Amino acid sequence: MARDGGGSGRGGGSGRGEGRNDGRPQDPIDQLERSHRRLREVCDALTAGARDRDLEAVAEACAFFSRQVRRHEQDEELSLFPRLEVAEARETIERLRQEHRAHEALHERLERAISGKPARDDAGAWSEIETLGADIARAYREHIELEESTLFPLARRTLAEPALGEILAEMAARRDR
Repeated sequence: MARDGGGSGRGGGSGRGEGRNDGRPQDPIDQLERSHRRLREVCDALTAGARDRDLEAVAEACAFFSRQVRRHEQDEELSLFPRLEVAEARETIERLRQEHRAHEALHERLERAISGKPARDDAGAWSEIETLGADIARAYREHIELEESTLFPLARRTLAEPALGEILAEMAARRDR
């Protein structure tokens, strides 16, 4: 079912969440894209922190992955993907789910690598951390590109207001826990 109202639903007249003014996007796809922008920033901080042997910066990135990224992936897998189970999206959704599992494995490896709090002069440990940081950043760049070029436009074309409102409510509920 196509959504009425032309375009991406951004800006005035969308009817979604009118009156809410808490600074969060009022369209779930916009909110997911905003999360992607933040994820790109964290990946940049991770790669810089790994390069500079800044354990605090790397640990902050790990904390972000375990909190916000996990919740973002739940938003996609529990709220968005089930509503897009149309033939043209099935292969992409399965790939994205597999990538989510691969991201989790990378996060776990990075957490293990910093768990011993390597000294700044531990070249071997920091080489591994730097490689993992680069691998994570690359994986997320590719993942975000696929979602934003394929899945999100499909969602904007096919999901009607009731489904978008439900997704947004489910996402909000995850944040209020």
